[in-house]
Amino acid sequence: MTQQSSDDDRGFSMVRSASDALDGAGLEHWFFGGWAVDLWVGRLTRPHEDIDVLVWRRDEGRVHEVLQGAGWVHTPTPEDLVGTNYARDGYQLQLTFVVPGSEGGVVVPVPEQPIVLSSGPLAFARRNLDDLSVRVLTLEMMLATKGTPRPDEVGGSKDRADLAVLRSVAESPS
Repeated sequence: MTQQSSDDDRGFSMVRSASDALDGAGLEHWFFGGWAVDLWVGRLTRPHEDIDVLVWRRDEGRVHEVLQGAGWVHTPTPEDLVGTNYARDGYQLQLTFVVPGSEGGVVVPVPEQPIVLSSGPLAFARRNLDDLSVRVLTLEMMLATKGTPRPDEVGGSKDRADLAVLRSVAESPS
């Protein structure tokens, strides 16, 4: 096991809590942010303020039920257009809802600007980091989502750093 700080331990615990709740309920989900990058890389690459997960909008009620059962508190904001937030022990879980697109694809239903994530089913891989095992977007999807950095300086900087480490995984021999 790698050396971890108490903040890292808390992050691992929160990722495990969300993953176990969603897995235990049989709900499709895909971790896709910084924690997913770390799971692909096999080590912590940077501190995390939150956990990012994609879930089907049609499962919203069931997701809410299982997360609350796992101790997560729903913390919606007026800015929630395509997802919602939960908190537990000072950690944020940010859910993004997806909907079926045309011809079996998957879309983030941003009003007036839907984002097509996939033209087919949204695939996942199960990745491990120490004793944590989580469903994450495939490496190909992670590279695509990080390939266009966010326009803000902080988010864009994280996306560029994440893309660099993901590319190193993609380029390394298996």
